[in-house]
Amino acid sequence: MKKLLLFTGLLLGSLSMYAQLTCATATNISGSGTFVCPAITGTYPSGTGLCIAGTATPKAIWYKFTPSASGLLSVTSVIAANPVASTDTRLSIYSGTCAAYTCVDYNDDINEAGGDYRSVLNNITVTANTTYYIVWDNRWSATGFSFEVTFTPQTCFQPTGFTYTAPPTTTSVSLGWTEPAQGFPSGYDFEYGPKGFTQGTGTMLSTADTSIALTTLSPNSIYDFYIRSNCGFGDYSVWAGPISFATVFTSAPTPYNTSFEETNFGFIGWTQDAPDNYAGETWSVYPAGVGSTLVQDGANMALIFAGTVAQGNNDVWLLSRGVDLTANAPVTVSYYIRNYLGTGATGSSTYELKAGMTQDIAGMTIPVAAETVSDVTYVQKTYTFTPATTGTYYLGFHSTNAANTTAQATFLDNVSVSQVLGTEDVLASQFSVYPNPTSNVVNISNTLDAMITKVTITDLKGRTVKSNNVAAASNIQISTSDLSSGVYMLNITSDKGTVVKKIIKK
Repeated sequence: MKKLLLFTGLLLGSLSMYAQLTCATATNISGSGTFVCPAITGTYPSGTGLCIAGTATPKAIWYKFTPSASGLLSVTSVIAANPVASTDTRLSIYSGTCAAYTCVDYNDDINEAGGDYRSVLNNITVTANTTYYIVWDNRWSATGFSFEVTFTPQTCFQPTGFTYTAPPTTTSVSLGWTEPAQGFPSGYDFEYGPKGFTQGTGTMLSTADTSIALTTLSPNSIYDFYIRSNCGFGDYSVWAGPISFATVFTSAPTPYNTSFEETNFGFIGWTQDAPDNYAGETWSVYPAGVGSTLVQDGANMALIFAGTVAQGNNDVWLLSRGVDLTANAPVTVSYYIRNYLGTGATGSSTYELKAGMTQDIAGMTIPVAAETVSDVTYVQKTYTFTPATTGTYYLGFHSTNAANTTAQATFLDNVSVSQVLGTEDVLASQFSVYPNPTSNVVNISNTLDAMITKVTITDLKGRTVKSNNVAAASNIQISTSDLSSGVYMLNITSDKGTVVKKIIKK
């Protein structure tokens, strides 16, 4: 979910107030204002419930805020007093007590890819008479800076906990959420549209439920939505959003390429898979920014860090979107990979590349490559394999990096799949038969405007079981209701040539 960059502008002057160095001595903030954080030299939170855990323990500065009424709290270092070029902050907000606190939320960089390393948390729901700790740490910089706090009393609050209530399809998505713990919403206003749409120009819906079903969507598409609670009598929460979701990505033709230009693998049709009980590092998309030396192409790349000793070796697969391939024609897979080493780090990247016909570990049955990479700059790798059958194939990049006590990672970028087909294969790739498997009818269409004049159906022994002469047309439908269950070959005759397609009769 993207953080909202909504500034209320309710500033009550500028206070030169210095925080204390521990939770117990946190400086009290009584309301909205601008505050000066000194050099960060205090004690970082410890124990369980940490917003950000790691092997290194940074320093911290503590503030606390106890609202007298429920409402929305925003904290930001994204202000004019803090130049973008020289400010690098990290922010966490906790609730509870110093003996037992709970992470509410945290933010490191507002726009890492754009080089803005300041921090913001907006519209955090806070409860009356509950203490919230605002913690700045020196993970990236110990230099002092200024920040703003805004508190707005509220009686109607946003929903949270957004999730899919059923697996998305190519044309539909069902979304659900958790009603706010405070306030009494009678319903919700919901607006959605293509990713990046301007709020107010999308499709508006209202519902009394904590879920909504969207239909007539487009395949391979990313959408955004905004939502707010309606508490009646003109009392609304602030909008939550934009929050992104996607329909299912269908298989892609060759040539296929991705440079991971979406920050969610699902938004390009990729996914991950790992053995049961695996608790190590996973793949992620890193938005380094255009021109960064961390990427080979575009603004993003995929990466996976080596696990800690406690986590153990990596054992997780990054699985590609499906790609349509033709039997017996070589497939070329090209990608760029590098071994990243942080300051003082050692180690190499180990991985294997496989292909298969299902998007999971079990489907990865075709070995393509296996190697160790020590190059600390990108190197291009090119491998080939030949599919035995025509169909949809997936690539699997299996990270097996050894556990490491230093910052070592594998970077992957600019993945391409291509296949050079013979003349007959090219022609066949332009024809589609569906549904397949079929029960009663099969449709035949093509992208060449080829005029189909005859369809002959044979069994796997080559015996003709049905033959149809048809009026010349580029799209036709034939009956299969009289065929027994089994596998058949469709011999399609057209003015562009003859094509053979396999169908399954249920």
